Amino acid sequence: MTRPPIAPSDGTTPVTPRRGDVLTLILPLRAKEGLSSPDFYDYWLNAHVTLPPRFPGISSVWLHAVSFDAQTWPRLAGVSHRPAPEDEFHGVPEAAFATEDGLAAFQAASNLQMDDGINFLAEQIAYASLGENTLTEVDHTKEPAPDGSDTWIRHLLFLRRRPDVSAEELRRFVSQDLAPSLASSPDVLKVRRHLFEPVEVTLDHPGVGMWKPEDRQYQAAVEVVVADADSLARLESSNAWAGVAESAACHCEAVHAARVERCITTKYDGQITLAGVRGIAAADVIKRLGADNQRQPEVSALFLPSAP
Repeated sequence: MTRPPIAPSDGTTPVTPRRGDVLTLILPLRAKEGLSSPDFYDYWLNAHVTLPPRFPGISSVWLHAVSFDAQTWPRLAGVSHRPAPEDEFHGVPEAAFATEDGLAAFQAASNLQMDDGINFLAEQIAYASLGENTLTEVDHTKEPAPDGSDTWIRHLLFLRRRPDVSAEELRRFVSQDLAPSLASSPDVLKVRRHLFEPVEVTLDHPGVGMWKPEDRQYQAAVEVVVADADSLARLESSNAWAGVAESAACHCEAVHAARVERCITTKYDGQITLAGVRGIAAADVIKRLGADNQRQPEVSALFLPSAP
């Protein structure tokens, strides 16, 4: 029997805590050359989006549509705040695998998805975070499976070490100082950090760039969510940020803050969401019109393969 798509929490529905994942992939996507931004997002979020959550092995998928033009994260003197034009990216999926065999099962089954990348991608870099190297320090959003409708200010901070700082030193700074300090602020709703391994080609999209030289790779990323612009301004002037800003500048040659314009879940803890079943545009209009009949398991079963 096909399980129905889950409904994102509205803050009142109890949400079952997720078990720890053995692998989390953070996957910055760069749009194919010559493809307009509307066409990139339309294809990614409405055509490609329904493929990954259908395959076995993958536990959760969050999609982040991002913009560097819209970033409002505080800048640090002497630290790069956005990538060079040839390194900018436009979307960031986060894919979680709950078991050691999950990635292998996903790779074996998802060749159709891999062949699709060339239609809209120039580059996808897979940053792997193992086990507890991905950790949610705090989460007051009550939305573990967001549907893209919230109005919070969300940034993904991609961190690159200085040449005289080792990867281990940067990882230690992020895990012991930066993330806990940000999480201590009453103005912060969520902090989730990832400590990356050196880049290897994990998910191979034929015809799509999958690797960068080490001096252009990131070693960590931190997701920071606040309620609004006033909350971000208070955070910037608080010790939670000011107390680690100097150390961040000493450790990082780059803090590339990608502003998340929408965060959308297509699979959560093994259960596919409405967006994962139907695509983002269809999920949006179903929610907007209150078409609850479209959420019924019998309807979803028309779009999903039957479980073996």
